[in-house]
Amino acid sequence: MDSQDPTGNKYLLVKAKGGMGNRMLCAITGILYGQLSGRKTIVDWRDGSYSNDGSNTFSRFFNAPQVFPENILPKNAFICPDIWTGQLHKSMSAMIGEYDPNKHSSIWIHRKYSIDVRRLDYDEDIVVFWYYTGRIRVLKTHLQNADSSFANLDTGGIIRKVLLEQMKLSDEVRKRIDNFKSATGWPEKVIGLHIRNTDMKTNLAHYERALQRLLQREPTAHIFLATDNQSISREYHQRYKNVFSTPKWFPDELSTMHQNSACPDKVLNGMEALTDMYLLAECDYLIYPCGSTFSCISRLLSNIPSENVIDTECFNLKVRLKRLIRELVV
Repeated sequence: MDSQDPTGNKYLLVKAKGGMGNRMLCAITGILYGQLSGRKTIVDWRDGSYSNDGSNTFSRFFNAPQVFPENILPKNAFICPDIWTGQLHKSMSAMIGEYDPNKHSSIWIHRKYSIDVRRLDYDEDIVVFWYYTGRIRVLKTHLQNADSSFANLDTGGIIRKVLLEQMKLSDEVRKRIDNFKSATGWPEKVIGLHIRNTDMKTNLAHYERALQRLLQREPTAHIFLATDNQSISREYHQRYKNVFSTPKWFPDELSTMHQNSACPDKVLNGMEALTDMYLLAECDYLIYPCGSTFSCISRLLSNIPSENVIDTECFNLKVRLKRLIRELVV
């Protein structure tokens, strides 16, 4: 197949769907795949979850020198999967809504809209990648060579390395974090507590028991609470002393924080999410649910010893099975 791009360059367009943690893992996969395949990587966050005007806001959140703007994509190029031909400007949600409206939660639907990242030899000028989370595990075969800086790292180690070296926070977000720590005087001992409760299905008793265990060890510790539920925020601030949180916009009960039409500033909403995520990583203790990609990233970024970490879903077989299936499906 002859290229339509006179420069001879080839490109990877990484789409996004879901909340901050999911799309971060997807972007990390894209950055790695672009390096492995010799393609220029474009991360497309124009979908409206964290954009107010349809612009690509990825660079508002991250400083990733190896990620390029979407305006470098050539016109009239060969594209894979072919369904994206003439539709590269559309979001992942819009495409599924148009062609497969009943399959937003399908574990197989990515096959129709994304390349298989196990292959590095696509001929097309532009290839499109998307997955619900990341595809790091299936890239490990390509990453585990003697010349790779990722050799001998597990999946978590690879994600951490990319975030620390190739997809750093933007100066704007980093400043928000530093300002919050300075304003609060960031206490000496902090228990990070992430409670995701948008769907109201969280077993709050698990968090209570975990928090009591850590408070018995560190009775004077402060509690940094990160949650998407305003009622939980109020309850914990009333029940426990030394609780502190970042200021943020909250949705109505049962509503999600991302892709919420009521959100007054979606870019700010994304920055608030990242502020919480990275502050959780700077705590001395962490209580989190493993089913949340958001707090899993916090755990990977942290240097918290394993004995200071409590996973509230460590015995939840349903959650672990779902994660395993997502990892194994190709």
